[in-house]
Amino acid sequence: MLEKLSPFRLFAFSPFAPGRKPPQILVVAGEASGDDHAARLVAAIRERCPQAEFLGIGGEAMAAQGVRILTPAAELAVVGLMEVAGHLPAIWQALRTIGRVLSTARPDLVILVDFPDFNFWVARLARYWRAPVLYYISPQVWAWRTYRVRTLARLTDRLVVIFPFEADFYRQRGVTVDYVGHPFRETLPPLADRRAFLLGHNLDPEALTIALLPGSRAGEIERHLPTMLKAASLIRRSIPQTQFILPLASTAPAELVQSMVSGEGGVGAGFKPAPTALRLSIIPGQAYQALGAAHAAVVASGTATVEAALAGAPAVIVYRVSPLTFALARRLVRVAHVGMANLLAEARVFPELIQDDFTPERLAHEVLSLIQDPGRIKAVRRGLATVIRRLGGPGASARAARVALELMTSARPG
Repeated sequence: MLEKLSPFRLFAFSPFAPGRKPPQILVVAGEASGDDHAARLVAAIRERCPQAEFLGIGGEAMAAQGVRILTPAAELAVVGLMEVAGHLPAIWQALRTIGRVLSTARPDLVILVDFPDFNFWVARLARYWRAPVLYYISPQVWAWRTYRVRTLARLTDRLVVIFPFEADFYRQRGVTVDYVGHPFRETLPPLADRRAFLLGHNLDPEALTIALLPGSRAGEIERHLPTMLKAASLIRRSIPQTQFILPLASTAPAELVQSMVSGEGGVGAGFKPAPTALRLSIIPGQAYQALGAAHAAVVASGTATVEAALAGAPAVIVYRVSPLTFALARRLVRVAHVGMANLLAEARVFPELIQDDFTPERLAHEVLSLIQDPGRIKAVRRGLATVIRRLGGPGASARAARVALELMTSARPG
């Protein structure tokens, strides 16, 4: 059950209040999914507080909602300790920009969306400048590095989570938390007609179709896409009529993906999977529609696993990080599954191939097993029903907006 939110004083932001400065809200989001969730939250806040002004770090979705982008999220979207090291100049410059905004514009509210390795530093800056902090979409401290719960409690005023088990986890540790449900339930469009969608992207609606989702960050794509493409070649040898669709996230570097698909981006010596040979179509965005049109999918661990569940697409979850990051994670991870869909189901609904298990041969085998075993497909679909039930009902963005305005009202003087 979604809890009731306490009443709050929206009149403090009335457009009829004379001489009152429009509220300034700083929003910081990372990868494509965070950008989308942040954009929906901005829209929901603006419905209730039309005069609010937004600025921050994000991508195309936030910009489309009128957020003044200080630094594009794509410049900072990295995962893992070794990966962060190579982006330190950009990260440092972005933090300096945020610091200047906090000291000069003095925003009435700071909203942080996931992206913990960067946003924890933003929260520290916000605390220094005494700006109220709302953290929307919990960093996965319940999965690993649980000691960061104390830091999260110290640096934030309210935490808004989208999964029910997260609320229980934080309440048990004394963190002020609101559970609002998952924003996907309100925003994902109806699935398009499969035949029309595939024809629209020059694909055969009668052929076996597999969606490839390597992630939205350059580092994720570099670590995942080469193995996916090699596995695709193996699958096509086994089932020659197979075709592939690769929906490209808005924050993903299109040139990098194109170079890998054409065999010029380090996929592997002697391996040149031309799009025509693989029957692969790269499309801008539309990940949910691609998943709905696919018979199976290969999905990098993250929000896309939830999209796959909602689209009813049997999927194999994959993930790879640097060896050092993985060695540290093995000591710190406290959950049985990596994929969010599996965590929600509390079962291995989607097979997971992580780090050294993620090879072209293993991946091809898992995908073919999913496709060729009707009993396994039925078991997957039963598990997906559990996932969907636990995502909550529609209205998550509106509920999160109410929490944001409540916090901003209580913190704003006068």
